[in-house]
Amino acid sequence: MNSTTDLFAGNIAGGWAADRNLPRTLIVTLTALTAVLALFALTASNQIAAVAGLLLMGGIGFGTVPALQMRVLSQAEQAPTLASGANIGAFNLGNSLGAALGGLTIDAGLGYTSPLWVAAAVTAGALLVYLTATRLPGGEFAARPPTPALSSR
Repeated sequence: MNSTTDLFAGNIAGGWAADRNLPRTLIVTLTALTAVLALFALTASNQIAAVAGLLLMGGIGFGTVPALQMRVLSQAEQAPTLASGANIGAFNLGNSLGAALGGLTIDAGLGYTSPLWVAAAVTAGALLVYLTATRLPGGEFAARPPTPALSSR
């Protein structure tokens, strides 16, 4: 499997999973991506482990994309096109900020695996933001009032 196939497979699997259970998919993919990034940082000196880490990082990373896009669109009933465009813009901003942060850590002398640790921390932060947001009023996991019993007619 090459990296393009890996990214494609991750995107397809992420979309399939998000269609079945969006909240669980986001939690699982963000948790898995955090773990893979940290494990990749720990094993990057081993060539076989580095290749495996790179493939897993790409597959799981792209597996988050459909779920994140679905989450944004599910919250943007009045302006889905605008929300979708803003979400893609946020992905691009994240890519550039991630590269800048990674470059700063290398420049600070923290080593070539330091961007992986930054990425793991940012991904863990994204998971915490998601879990917090879903508990706010209207979120997937927010406390809901009991559903009234159906009255018989």
